[in-house]
Amino acid sequence: MSNNKKQNTFLVLTLIFVIFGGLVFGRTCVTGVTKSVSSSEKNDVLPYSATDIYEYVVEDFGNRTIRTQSDEALCFAELMKNKKNCFILLSKKDYYLYVYEPQGTDTVMLARFDCAFALKKGDKTKRGDMRTPHCKDFSNPFYVSEIKNASAWCHDFGDGRGSIKSYGDYFIRLRLVGHQVESNRSIGIHGSTNNAESVPGRASEGCIRLRDEDIRTLRLKFVTEGMKVVIKAEDVDDYAFEVKAMKRQGIRRKRHFNPQTTLTNEQVVVAKAQKGRSRK
Repeated sequence: MSNNKKQNTFLVLTLIFVIFGGLVFGRTCVTGVTKSVSSSEKNDVLPYSATDIYEYVVEDFGNRTIRTQSDEALCFAELMKNKKNCFILLSKKDYYLYVYEPQGTDTVMLARFDCAFALKKGDKTKRGDMRTPHCKDFSNPFYVSEIKNASAWCHDFGDGRGSIKSYGDYFIRLRLVGHQVESNRSIGIHGSTNNAESVPGRASEGCIRLRDEDIRTLRLKFVTEGMKVVIKAEDVDDYAFEVKAMKRQGIRRKRHFNPQTTLTNEQVVVAKAQKGRSRK
């Protein structure tokens, strides 16, 4: 074969390899089925929720609250190796409370619960502003300062129901280290007695609400005094270790909102509200 023919043959084979290789390496084969790799997967970002999962406004006892579709509670306490290493992570964007534990080079999800935050979005700046405080970043967490039996605690929401039981069995008080309202000792994680409809969503005066059965599970299986608690702001998405844990453990979730499309405080004020509970 002449040198020219050899060169032409080599060029043709190279071109075929480049084209075929681009098709193969740009796609992923799963159990014999070839599927395209989305840009979110390439960037190691989990896909956002479908359009049938969304925030909506409900007028509840005269307050314009945010609701969203609920998800199943998860508990993998059997995977825990050392309770003292566990920490809580909350997403104000997606309305979840997670419990994680670092284990070697991995971080394992041990639990996930729906939760509700304060009526208004944004960081807390003063007592009574109807906002839930969030951490500056992961390296500046809050901490559990004490765990109280709240089964007999009552609260008057000023909505005509008077003083009613409101906290479930436990109130997990938070120490807001480094926050501008650090002196505020009234922020905590608790149940939703007489307000179960508000979880998940936005309806509290600043605390984090769980369903009553979930606050019991959280307290009895995971929480200790001094435990680290990270509350993410509304514009903070999944950390890399969260994405890795959910993929590795095969965990699916219903809510993962695009922060650019969630309701703002201003939109909540003018949105058409569904009818919720009312004063009798």
